[in-house]
Amino acid sequence: MTLLPDPFVNEMKELFCRFGMEQQWPSFLQSFRESARHGLRANTLKIRPDALRKLLAGQPGMSENLFCPVLWTDDGFYCPPDFQPGKLAAHLAGLYYIQEPSAMLPALVLSARPGERILDLCAAPGGKAARIAADLRGQGLLWANEISATRVRALQRNIELTGCTNAIITRETPQRLAGQLPGWFDAVLADVPCSGSGMFRRDPAAVKSWQAYGSDSCTLLQRDILESAWQMIRPGGRLVYSTCTFSLAENEAMIAWFCARHEQCRIVPIQKLPGVDDGLALSAELIHTARIWPHRAEGEGHFCALLEKTDGNAVRQPGYAAEQGSKEAWAAFHDFCRQTLSPEGQNSVNLLLENGSRRIENGHLHILPDCPAALAQLSKVKTGLYLGKIHQKGKQARFEPSIAFLLSLKGSDLNYVATGSGSSDIIRRCLRGETLSLPQDLADAVWPIGVTVAVALREQEGCWPLSWARLMAPSTLKNNYPSGWIRLL
Repeated sequence: MTLLPDPFVNEMKELFCRFGMEQQWPSFLQSFRESARHGLRANTLKIRPDALRKLLAGQPGMSENLFCPVLWTDDGFYCPPDFQPGKLAAHLAGLYYIQEPSAMLPALVLSARPGERILDLCAAPGGKAARIAADLRGQGLLWANEISATRVRALQRNIELTGCTNAIITRETPQRLAGQLPGWFDAVLADVPCSGSGMFRRDPAAVKSWQAYGSDSCTLLQRDILESAWQMIRPGGRLVYSTCTFSLAENEAMIAWFCARHEQCRIVPIQKLPGVDDGLALSAELIHTARIWPHRAEGEGHFCALLEKTDGNAVRQPGYAAEQGSKEAWAAFHDFCRQTLSPEGQNSVNLLLENGSRRIENGHLHILPDCPAALAQLSKVKTGLYLGKIHQKGKQARFEPSIAFLLSLKGSDLNYVATGSGSSDIIRRCLRGETLSLPQDLADAVWPIGVTVAVALREQEGCWPLSWARLMAPSTLKNNYPSGWIRLL
């Protein structure tokens, strides 16, 4: 059982009495005696939810009925308590993101559409950004921001695992972003830092944090973030505000305060799918916000509000002028593509180049989505799809591909692919960073020595790249799996 602080119990009991929920109070307290549910969300850039469910059900001791759908989203599943999804090769191929079920709601409410400009303002570790990337389908822009230098690296890896090709990551304060990007985004997601009482059951550290800081220290920060987010939304654009706390001050009262300050702000009703309740009726409009309660749904405490900006000023910015680099560098990249990628893969890369812009910095090649000129003034962590690095020796240029580039590709995009199941020797050794041998099904393959090979996971009818390797001898591969990603599976 989670040990609840007395001040929290008193606050919540008063809340339940104030809003006529007295009969639910015993069930709410009982929920803290129960275990938290765990979940994961399919990355629909790479796999359909039904196909992922079958793949997971094929693991030893598992079956499809153990992976029940999360009712308030269309791509999430609950996991059995003894299941360890982080240890599967499918996770490292980017087929799913491990996420607390209630946290799947805000990005669904945002409902990003292909071609839109979307900002995830407090994005780490990246679960909501990953859903936005999937909804954009490679069209438009996902701009993910995180102020923490430590957390932004996890964010970068998680976005790259999705295979997303149209993401920007910055490390800036919301206020600085707002000063550079007024009225520029179609939608902003602000999953703000909060007192975290909704996570008490899942994370004992959240109890200690609540005791140390409480709601009062969060509300001023949340107000500042909301104001900054609002400045960056175009007229007709939308803002999703979310927390993982039960606090009235950080949830409905925060939205009431904000709407009172902004006449052009309208609360948009959130569809209440099973497991999602109305917001507390602090006013008639606030029931259109949403709450998830642990005693009424299989998820932790969560709050979500959808706001629309009815008017304001749109800002047109000139495009970001990227440094394109030398022709020799891009020629080396295209030589690599002709040798390594199938015609289908080359067509995919050419389409990205046609719809984006080329950027090279310190020998690192990128394809950027459409970005504003203000990007030049901001601290950049990721600028679109990172392709790889150019090694220059005299007039000769050699291209070394990145793991991000590989993860954006499909198995059919590649000419040379060595595959194995999640339990195979080649996949296990690949993820441990070890030297590899070609599998038996490629024993008769006649591949040029020195050619770049993709090591890929093959499960059921799918094939998903995991690592680059170089053929050093007729059956020996030098594994290029990133050292910082190595897992002892």
